[in-house]
Amino acid sequence: MNRRRWALLVAGEQHGEAPAMGTPDLVIAADGGLDAARRWGLSVDAVVGDLDSASEAALEWAGRCGATVEAHPADKDMTDLELAMARALGHTDAVHVVLPSGGRLDQQVASLTVLASPLWATLDVSATVGEAHVTVVRGLRRLRGEVGEVVSLLAVGGPALVASTSGLLFPLAEEALSPTSGRGTSNVIVATPPTVEVVEGALLAIRPSGSPAGPGLAAI
Repeated sequence: MNRRRWALLVAGEQHGEAPAMGTPDLVIAADGGLDAARRWGLSVDAVVGDLDSASEAALEWAGRCGATVEAHPADKDMTDLELAMARALGHTDAVHVVLPSGGRLDQQVASLTVLASPLWATLDVSATVGEAHVTVVRGLRRLRGEVGEVVSLLAVGGPALVASTSGLLFPLAEEALSPTSGRGTSNVIVATPPTVEVVEGALLAIRPSGSPAGPGLAAI
């Protein structure tokens, strides 16, 4: 079996330490995420965005490191995160995104919904947001997590039909979760690894205080 390639995408201004994870095959900085990547000692392969947040020092550093810099106009139809996700598409099997834990609420909500876009349906997508870990669930997926951890399953972009779950305190079977309902909120992991099978739509599996995770979901 060929080893799965994965990309680390650092998005937005980050003020904390780097999350614990393995070594990515590709590192992409979305605009202001470049300064965090530099501070964390990452080897950046590409910088994407309108570059209104990345510092001049970080941009000069990226150039010296041989990173590709893709500058876009400020008046664009896609967010910097979307541009960075598009940059990863076709070059990797999985993407783990580090998102800012603070800042504007509208940007946080938009970023989470972007992660579940059907444009990236061929990728395993996960994210770290402060202490929280987020995984996009399509098809049959095995989730990370420890027994006793809270995990919420939230439909995004439309209803999500859950065929089955395992390892969760409140199982779901042949149930459609609505993006306007809290039905999937605050479940609990009781056996590892928990699994979720989604046959239509997409879910965000959110562990609010998730243990450190690697490059995303492992396909079963």
